[in-house]
Amino acid sequence: MTDYYELAELADKILALADENYEYLCEVLDDLDEELRNEMLNSDFLNAYQVFYFFFRQKPEEIVEDRLLLASASELKKGLKIDDYSLLEINFRVEENEGIITVSDGDRELKKFYGKSAYWNAIEYAKTHSD
Repeated sequence: MTDYYELAELADKILALADENYEYLCEVLDDLDEELRNEMLNSDFLNAYQVFYFFFRQKPEEIVEDRLLLASASELKKGLKIDDYSLLEINFRVEENEGIITVSDGDRELKKFYGKSAYWNAIEYAKTHSD
């Protein structure tokens, strides 16, 4: 495990290099040692949007982007509600170093989605199962 201050220093350097270019941020994160990258993706040094973009390499709807920008990456261990359709909730979490989008009814998880299209697949699922 990397020392907190070393991780903070690395995060500062990475974020200064990437500025707000999320594609470049992903390239830099891809080049890190896997263990170090996972520490960074689960830390308070990145926000949830940066982690979302890293796993899915696409922008979500604007309201979802705003919600993700306001949350730290460390919140994704337990999951973060990012959207809802009717009575269904769409959540994003990181589990075993993988980005997962889930659809739940608030009490139980109905479906999990993985991979680059997980977010849009979850939205489509929620739209067709929200009634």
